[in-house]
Amino acid sequence: MAGKQAEDREPTQAGKARSDINDVARMARVSRQTVSNVLNNRTGYSEETRARVLVAIEALDYQPHRAARSLRSQRTMQLGYHMPGEQLAADNAFVLGFIQALVRAAADHGHHVLVFTDQGDELEVFRELVAIRGVDGFILSGSRGDDPRARYLHQAGVPFALFGRTAPSLPQSWVDIDSVAGASSAVDYLVGKGHESFAYVGYDAKPWDVERLEGFRKGLADHGIRVGERSIILGDTLDAVHGDVLRLLGRKRRPTAIVSGSDVLAAVAVNAAKSLGLRIGQDVAVTGFDGGFVQQMTEPVLTSVRIPVDRIAAELIACCLREIDEGTVQSAGILIPTEIAPGGSA
Repeated sequence: MAGKQAEDREPTQAGKARSDINDVARMARVSRQTVSNVLNNRTGYSEETRARVLVAIEALDYQPHRAARSLRSQRTMQLGYHMPGEQLAADNAFVLGFIQALVRAAADHGHHVLVFTDQGDELEVFRELVAIRGVDGFILSGSRGDDPRARYLHQAGVPFALFGRTAPSLPQSWVDIDSVAGASSAVDYLVGKGHESFAYVGYDAKPWDVERLEGFRKGLADHGIRVGERSIILGDTLDAVHGDVLRLLGRKRRPTAIVSGSDVLAAVAVNAAKSLGLRIGQDVAVTGFDGGFVQQMTEPVLTSVRIPVDRIAAELIACCLREIDEGTVQSAGILIPTEIAPGGSA
């Protein structure tokens, strides 16, 4: 028992004993177990109790001794995040903000995030990490529905949470946004500004790209607006998109509003329009989709459909830790709404 107390009450650099879990329990007027439950995102307490514990943790500057927790629980206190090859591309700006949010959310629960990629066979690195017990669970993104990574982890009995969707036969431990509704809301916003002539700029690769185009079409249909196929640009490279936007805006009857499937593509559209001498937000409106740091890098600032990455990351970490603590949870996935983040571009 003395050794256990010593683990919890670790001396600081100044020699003063650091607050331990018992101090937190006393201040919050709860049991030691309740504090542990709150720290590990378990259930069995009210929101009011959780709030008291968090206030006590902050007031006492309580920092759980990660090594001791790891030894007692036989866990690594690490979660693995798989970064597929396409997320390593220089123009994939969204993923940076997403990983930052994941790291912050994991730290709030005393965990680290191990980021890894693959060299061809993406399952091989999963097998290695599972074999050496390098992490306690995995966070995945870029789901393809019947995702081989999710299927392997499910069959291996390894906890995971996924940003995207899983097939009905797999655990529904996912968090996602409604890309259709998000793109449709951009159209609603622009129609509310008086626009009637539209174009769309997007990728044609991933399920969410398809959904965003679907949302664009739905938004127009809801307002009784038609758009020709010549006004829909689906590019593979930023250079190709830039050229297509130049041709689009060089028409005699050019659109007054461009809805984009990402902030990066919206920035390309803004640059193309400016090179033609058009005023952004006046001669042509442009909207993006992400609402990350790229939104702030154009002049004027982009109007964008914001993906709430901090909330998504928090839900993913909580979901994965719940799977670790309780096993596969038979619950539905979580759909998080987007929002319009207004800027000067529309």
